[in-house]
Order: sequence, then C-alpha cells, then structure tokens
Amino acid sequence: MAVSVDAVDAPTDPISGIDVDDVDAARPVVKFDWTPHAKQREYLAARDDHRFRVLCWGRRTGKSEIGGVEAFRYAVENPGSTIWWVGPTYGQANDYGFDKLYPKIPKALLAEEPKRSKPREIYFKNGSVISFRSADRPDSLDGAGVDFLIVDEAAQTPEMVWYQHLRPTLTDTQGDATFISTPRGQNWFHDWFSRGQSSDPDHADVWSSQAASYENPHVPDSEIDDAAIEIPDRVFKQEYLAIFVDEGEGVFPGFKERNVADYDWRARNGNGPYTTGVDFARHQNWTVIVTLDRDGLLVNFRRIQKESWPSIQGKIEKAYEQYPGVVRVDATRDNKIVTDLEDAGVPIDAVSFNSSTKKDLIENLATRLESAEIRLPDIPQLVNELELYDYDVTRTGNVRYSSPEGWHDDCVDALALAAHEGATSRRSGVWGPGRDATA
Repeated sequence: MAVSVDAVDAPTDPISGIDVDDVDAARPVVKFDWTPHAKQREYLAARDDHRFRVLCWGRRTGKSEIGGVEAFRYAVENPGSTIWWVGPTYGQANDYGFDKLYPKIPKALLAEEPKRSKPREIYFKNGSVISFRSADRPDSLDGAGVDFLIVDEAAQTPEMVWYQHLRPTLTDTQGDATFISTPRGQNWFHDWFSRGQSSDPDHADVWSSQAASYENPHVPDSEIDDAAIEIPDRVFKQEYLAIFVDEGEGVFPGFKERNVADYDWRARNGNGPYTTGVDFARHQNWTVIVTLDRDGLLVNFRRIQKESWPSIQGKIEKAYEQYPGVVRVDATRDNKIVTDLEDAGVPIDAVSFNSSTKKDLIENLATRLESAEIRLPDIPQLVNELELYDYDVTRTGNVRYSSPEGWHDDCVDALALAAHEGATSRRSGVWGPGRDATA
C-alpha cells in the first residue's frame, strides 16, 4: 500500500485529509492532503535514515499530529505490523492517541470494529494493528514484539519503563521508535535527545529535533506570549520553548537551599499582622493550619486528622487569637465551619478551589519562594510535599498543579493560602543575601 504526503493547501489536521484511491485494489493508494510545517518536514525527511527519532517540541507544535501520521503510515505501508502508542497513563494514550486517530481513518482500510477495552486497538485489513498502551502498568508491556513504537510524553515515562519494558519489545523485530515530548528535567529523554545531537558514530541511528511552540505557524505568537506572562518562567521554558532546564523537577525547585532555615518555629512569634491558611479535611486527608508573619516567616503549623469539626474550629480560633490577621480557608466544600468561624469573629477569606484559583495560588507561592520572600522551618511533612509537588500541561496549554497520585498536598495548599494573602503586603528581598534568616 503506497502512502504519499501531498504539499497542498489543506486542513492543518492531516488525518482528516486522507483520500483513498482504488480501495478494492490489492495495494490502494492513500494520500494525505496536508501541508506539514518546517519542523514536521524535517522529521519526515529523517524518518527513513534513523531508527530512533526524538522530538523535543513545545506545546502545540504538532507532536501528536506527526505521531498520528506516523502510526497510520507505518500501519498501511507495512502489512502485518504491530504499532504501539504508549502514553504515561491510559487516559493520555486514549485521549491523545486513539480518540484523535481512529475516527479519522477511512473505514475502507479497517478490518473490523476496534477493541475498546484496555488496551484499545485498531485493526487494518492488511493485518496491521495499532495498540494504545500505558506506561503506568509496565508489566503489561512485557513479552510482545513491536515493529514501531511511539512514546508519547516520553519525558514523563519512568526510565525503568523504557529500558526494562519498552526497549526490549524492539529487539527481535529491530523495530523503530519515535519519542515525542516536552522536556522534564535532564532525565533519560534528555540523554536520548543528546545522542541525536552528537556526532558519535555509536549513536548514528538516533536523530533528534528541538522546536519551540513558536515554530507552529497555525498558533498565533500572541497566544504563546500570553502564556509567558501567566505561568512561571521555568514552566514556560520547558513547556513552550522546549528547553531542558538544569534545575530539578517539580514546581518549587531549589526551595530547600533557598527557603528552609534552621529555627524553632514553636518559639518564634514573628511580627504581625499575620496571615493564616487552612486546608480542610477530616478523614483520609489532613486539615493543615499554616501561619506566616508579615515578613514571610512561618510561625505556626498544625496538621490534624480524624478530629471533629468543633475541635478543628477551636484550633483555628486559637491560631487567630495568637496570630491576629486574616484567615484564608479552603471553602470548596460547603462546610458549616466557615460560617461558624465568621460568627465567632474570625476574619475569614473563603476561597473555593477550582482550576483557576488553584493555579493562581500555586504560582503566587512559587514566585514568593523563588524571590526568597518566605522562610520555612524543616518540617518533614511540609518539605516532602513541596519537593514532590508537580504539574502537567494539557494539550490546550493549560497548566494543572497537584501532588503525585497517592501523595498529599494539604500542606502545600495551606501554605499557598497563607502566602497569597500575604502577597498584598509582602516586602521584596526579605531573605536576600547577607540577612540572617534565623535572626
């Protein structure tokens, strides 16, 4: 089956532009009416000469688009082949792989309805199959021979999964692989990108490309410029400029060296006015109370679980009595405690968490930590949550913040609530060079 890419004025979605000639013939001709942008053309030119292709591209540069083209092309050009599209989770593999690709493939090329249980699969009349799989279940990746592998968001895939589970699937078949991802620290994806940039003959089969989001002519530069204003600089560099940032992963890099000091917070009153943040929970999670003084020094910390609402309310009232100032609370749930606290005379600033308010809170906290305006004691639960806290970026460019699955983020949320209110009266450079953070 022949496949050609025609450089004509056409929709930016290549799969929608597929045309099949002589569908009843033994080798029908499949045409894409599609105009690849410059970076996509570079990839298409390199695909036949390099076994491994590494695309370190920013958001909305057409990574998934080229991945869909490649999966389809390989399936129809190589009868009886096995193609895997592997994402960090099933949801990502299905949302950005199967759900985008399957509806656009001409049904004349398909042998039957796709398999929609895990793993989803698309079956072609020529015997090829595209299977959509997840890196978060590595044992399910063992034992198969794969002819062509696409690792989507490769930088989010653990190194162990690539070397112990995915790489061996290509051994017997001597199969090819394409890695598509934004960078995420200098991990194994960075290593393979560097191989493609080197002149080492041992890595002659590796080709790599780097592209900022500005490379996509179908995305207005103004959209990317807006993102540069709205999100932390480090996130923008990684997600839109596709730059491998030297700092460690996470939302708050370097905070331990910059913001954690050796002091006994229980013996420090600080200077008022104070701001207190409260993240509510009762059973599985924790209610956390954090107070910052006017200089950004943490002077109060409580982590409570499995206590009654009256007991929690009493501890918040006590915090307010000792550290007078606004108390900013998570009011996402319709908790009567918020009204009860107001009735008790506590000045409450209630915040309902949603994607927008959470983003504002976390990015404000990141900014204040980066500019050394907040000082923290070495409280293990708080430090661990800050270290593990992470983000992802949707295909539409929206940043989402959360702790990894199975970990808590109550301390981070409470600190972010306290830090956000304090932003209105903060003083820049409080913990700058030369100042004794424990004084």
